[in-house]
Amino acid sequence: MQLNHIIIGAGRSGTTSLVAYLQQHPKINFSSIKEVSYFSVKDHYNRGPKFLHSFFNEKDRALNATSDTYLLMDKDAPKRIAEYNPDMKITVILREPSERTNSNYNFSVNHGYINKSLPLIESQQLEEGVLKNGDIIKQNNHCNFHGSLYHLHLTNWLKHFKREQFFICTTNQLKNNPQELMNLYVDFLGLDKIEIKELTAQNKAAGVKNKSLNKFLVNREHPIRKLISKPLQISFLRNIILNSNVVEKIKSSNKEQLIYSELTDEEKTFCNDYFKDDLVKLKEDFGVAFD
Repeated sequence: MQLNHIIIGAGRSGTTSLVAYLQQHPKINFSSIKEVSYFSVKDHYNRGPKFLHSFFNEKDRALNATSDTYLLMDKDAPKRIAEYNPDMKITVILREPSERTNSNYNFSVNHGYINKSLPLIESQQLEEGVLKNGDIIKQNNHCNFHGSLYHLHLTNWLKHFKREQFFICTTNQLKNNPQELMNLYVDFLGLDKIEIKELTAQNKAAGVKNKSLNKFLVNREHPIRKLISKPLQISFLRNIILNSNVVEKIKSSNKEQLIYSELTDEEKTFCNDYFKDDLVKLKEDFGVAFD
């Protein structure tokens, strides 16, 4: 098999709903888990394409697809994907950047990645140091502002792919008229249109009940996790665990629904200034606006 379609983010922008709609199409063979972090996580990538393909059931369908919201801001991933499949079709869903930044910040605070005593604006001042780290997972969980610089990230992807290989949509399009958007989407993928079953809100704002448990589940450097991971190098054991979605079930049971705080006037002003130039370029070069 070969993966020929991937949703690369942006995180906190509606990818869960987009995937759920896409999975309704009978011609799409979607990965057994929502996000396969093969091209973004170096340890996974070093295992080779066999690791990526282990998340798919062999089916006679027109398209093999997955998602990974780490990818949009990942500087190394475009080259890796281009080497794997230069004809890859890529989808990007974008949320108004100030809203996405605030959502990502609240998500990170509520999951224990960012200390709740650190205000949103001050968190931006620490992003430069995190970006030098090179850990895409940490960057995703800490770089709330940088992750919303859509034009900057898309420009990096265009070094390796043609513009026509991208389907770019917005959270508002998905929310306001999902059927119309999905008609455009499947046309981009070269598939027949289907009548979709509209969904209730997916991936609602949430925190975790036990932050220590959550950190263990996501921290690849945790000594206990490293010990557990050794037996999972055996492919059939790994496939049993991964395809059972046991990790996602544990994460789900550890969640609690929350209401995220709205941006203050000061934060809105800061965000408007921060994203102003990137938004102008995004509209000029990609025709994307959030008016």
